[in-house]
Amino acid sequence: MVSATPGVTFSAQFQWPELEPTGWQELPGCQAVAGTGCDFSSAISEYYDTHFVRVRAQAGPLVSPWSQVLQMLPEQVAQIGPPGLQLQSTNGAVKVMVSPPEANQMRKMWIDDLSFKYNLVFWENSSHAQLQSKKIFPVDTIDDLAPDSTYCFKVQANLPSQGKQGLFSPTSCVRTTQKVNTLLCATNLSVLALNMEFHLLWSSQGSQDGVSYNVQYLFGYMKGLNDDYSGKWLSVPRCENISSTWCNFSSIITGSGFYYLRVQARQGHNKSCFSREVKVDPLKTNGIGPPGVRLDLSDTLLHILISPPGGDKFKFMREHYDLSYRILYWRNSSDMKEEVKQKEVKQTIATVADVSPSSLYCVQVQAFSEPYNKSSAYSQQQCIHTPAGTPLALIIFGIFLVALVVVLLVAAPLGFVFYQAYNKIKYVFFPSCQPPLNIEGFAAQPFSSPYLPAAEEAVESCSVIEAMVTEQGTLVVLTDCKPCSHSSRDSGNYSNDDTTAGSQGSRETLGKEIL
Repeated sequence: MVSATPGVTFSAQFQWPELEPTGWQELPGCQAVAGTGCDFSSAISEYYDTHFVRVRAQAGPLVSPWSQVLQMLPEQVAQIGPPGLQLQSTNGAVKVMVSPPEANQMRKMWIDDLSFKYNLVFWENSSHAQLQSKKIFPVDTIDDLAPDSTYCFKVQANLPSQGKQGLFSPTSCVRTTQKVNTLLCATNLSVLALNMEFHLLWSSQGSQDGVSYNVQYLFGYMKGLNDDYSGKWLSVPRCENISSTWCNFSSIITGSGFYYLRVQARQGHNKSCFSREVKVDPLKTNGIGPPGVRLDLSDTLLHILISPPGGDKFKFMREHYDLSYRILYWRNSSDMKEEVKQKEVKQTIATVADVSPSSLYCVQVQAFSEPYNKSSAYSQQQCIHTPAGTPLALIIFGIFLVALVVVLLVAAPLGFVFYQAYNKIKYVFFPSCQPPLNIEGFAAQPFSSPYLPAAEEAVESCSVIEAMVTEQGTLVVLTDCKPCSHSSRDSGNYSNDDTTAGSQGSRETLGKEIL
């Protein structure tokens, strides 16, 4: 704060939206101030509202006009204060515990203190000191320090999302201890992962008689909390008290968060040693395996059927990796190999058109994820032989025969039906036969037809004469017949000209002859 001209004091007023009805108010802590600055923190209760400030000078009875109004948003102009820092030396390493700015204040400007990111700067307190910087969690451990040496530390809290960097904490120093070297600890921890199957491997030192291992894990988000997480490690199922130097920890991977793993080695009841921690980000650590491939043919099309990698874990991989497939295919022969062609698809079915007959086609497929910049190895080469082709002339002839058979099967029944209908109509309405001469006189009568109703024919009585030869002589028998009918086509043996009386006379004459 710079001192002002002797005898001159300054006063300030402020206003913010909630005070608009009452107008400008005196700014507490900034009335009749001799210097050119004042602390008005007690007057600010809303850090995310715009405030307006103005200042004027006074020298005795003389008062200056008010200055231009200064528009201020406290959250934007405020600077992040220094965080708290505590150090603890243990087994050659230093445990660092950081508390966020405003940790002990009732009113806080930075409400979400979990959004702070901490930058630690440390160096060995010697004449040839070299500064080292590391991003740390609120509770973290600094390894690889020289034993029996003094190291100094300071830390700052930053808000990368707002582009703000805070002030460094006061420097704190601590002296390291000797690290206890034991052949019991597991070393060289590494993670192998393929298709969401995760394995932790480590190396053992010296004799492993009676040594058992317990693999533990910690959810990654717990390190971002301001609490000490040392008592929150969990054991990996089926990796407790094992003698092998590997562990399948796939069962703990339930989402896209990250994890920390460590191995505890035990020998007897008193000896125990924890390995260094290894961080596992499943989607980044996991490797994508090659997909399965099956080929099929139809006509001139080659169908490529892809089995996504991962098996029963495919759903998890599909939801997070957004897999695509790169297909290599070519025509292979004994004397040459054609140029390899490539196509990319997102579906698990692809088609290659216009394949040549009597040819061997081979295919390889690779799965890849653009968002994670990951790709699998290519699948094993799969080949299929296309069938021999059919000559074009034979194909055309076959099509012609099929068309001819179809035409015959359809046209022949229709032709037969039309022909029968035509004959019936012609026979009924346009008959071609002439009536016989003996019935020409009946031309005035309508011509009878078997298909039209005819008038009832005349009925006459008739007699049958039968002659039989016997020993006494010839016997003639006259028998009355039932009325019978004759058409106009009779031979004339029985004439319609004879009357009933004539018939009776003939019958009497014949009777006399017999007597």
